[in-house]
Amino acid sequence: MNPAPSIAISFLMGFLTFLTPCVLPLVPAYISFISGYSVAELRKGELGKEAGFKVFISALFFVLGFSAVFVLLGLGAGALGQLLAKIKPVLMRIGGLVVILFGLQLAGVFKLMPLLRERRYQGEIRSRGMARAFLLGLAFAFGWSPCVGPILGSILMLAVSKDTMIQGAILLATYSAGLAVPFLLTALLLDRFFRIFKRIQAHFHKIEITAGVILILIGLLMVIGRFDLLKYYLEKILPETFLKWG
Repeated sequence: MNPAPSIAISFLMGFLTFLTPCVLPLVPAYISFISGYSVAELRKGELGKEAGFKVFISALFFVLGFSAVFVLLGLGAGALGQLLAKIKPVLMRIGGLVVILFGLQLAGVFKLMPLLRERRYQGEIRSRGMARAFLLGLAFAFGWSPCVGPILGSILMLAVSKDTMIQGAILLATYSAGLAVPFLLTALLLDRFFRIFKRIQAHFHKIEITAGVILILIGLLMVIGRFDLLKYYLEKILPETFLKWG
């Protein structure tokens, strides 16, 4: 399977994960927790350059934490795909059906109870500074929520369908990038985040439906074996160098 459509979709789904009501409203709290500054201090936007640098570096290590977990998951999914290489066409179709179910769940068509249970690390992290931010990033990646679960699960299904472990890792690294880029931009531009958030908040349901519909379409293409159709359309909007990467 051509890697370009998967890579583009993974980045988009990472970005949509950031915009979901399970993540976006909590971003200030995450940044506050990892940096040591209160949400009230962050909201004022009056932190000096040194404090602003500390916030950004904390966010960077947080991103590295959850990215490390996602990449390892990608390696594992890719390895599983290699073990089941002989039944890859069947695996692709089964994965497509699972992705469709995840999409229907995210769009609100029905609710699968296991996906509604949120799993978060509840223990105490005693480390300080950058180590604390990195460990919290690890804890965030292991979390499971009604929004993140279906999207991450769908990307993992795509990773299982890849030909190598490295391709699976690249797919999850791209998903991480889609989630990490807006997170880091938020850490840099916190004063603007609080203004933009109010506008996005009114569209949370539309974002979930959009993400769900995208997953359903991806699942359908996987089931009928026409996933590479995405490449035709992506070639019209993405640089050629991007489509060849991966």
